[in-house]
Amino acid sequence: MTGSGEGSAVDSGPATVPAPSDYRLAVPEGWERIVLDSPDRWTHRIDKLVKRGLRRTQATPQLEAALAERMRAQAEAAQANGGVEMYVVNQVLGQVPVSAGLVVTVLRPSPGTEPGDLGDIARSLALRADTKDAGIDDVTLVDLPAGPAVRHRYLRRPAADDPDGNKLAVAHLDVYLAVPQSGQRLLLSFSTPTAPPLEPLVEALVTLFDSVARTLQWMA
Repeated sequence: MTGSGEGSAVDSGPATVPAPSDYRLAVPEGWERIVLDSPDRWTHRIDKLVKRGLRRTQATPQLEAALAERMRAQAEAAQANGGVEMYVVNQVLGQVPVSAGLVVTVLRPSPGTEPGDLGDIARSLALRADTKDAGIDDVTLVDLPAGPAVRHRYLRRPAADDPDGNKLAVAHLDVYLAVPQSGQRLLLSFSTPTAPPLEPLVEALVTLFDSVARTLQWMA
């Protein structure tokens, strides 16, 4: 695996051993990184990625503009929720097009509140799991090289009246880690559509997502 992302939005808190100020994450070659620092910078980055990705296609200018606008909206939503960076994946493996994404988010406790531990997160996710999709929402506590984590795998189907016209179910893998010596949590949110021809690759992609999560390292 090659490539790495570093997010500088992890704040050090008062502690005998200081909290890490950064993290490092290794991702496969071809995962395109978008830093969520300012709209001007990520808009320019997204426009470049869209133009390069559609260069050899018959995409119309309208389609190009719509795709760029959708990615900008995703970046804005991620940044508003504490996202510090995102990755987009659009590749062809053999004859199969692969689409996936990763958003890295720093979760900070509300002022005046105590952060819950990872067990609290796991219990909350388990309670929110949709009983109609039993077996699809899977919440477990796991040990990663960077420390204990909550692993939440789930499937989300779009509503029939989805305003964006989405028709594809999306497989998600969320990994929550406690930032050492800090009340903050780091959330790695992976996703990939499950419609054919991607469906047979979902298990392989989830395995890849787990492997990426295991590369996380805290930086002083």
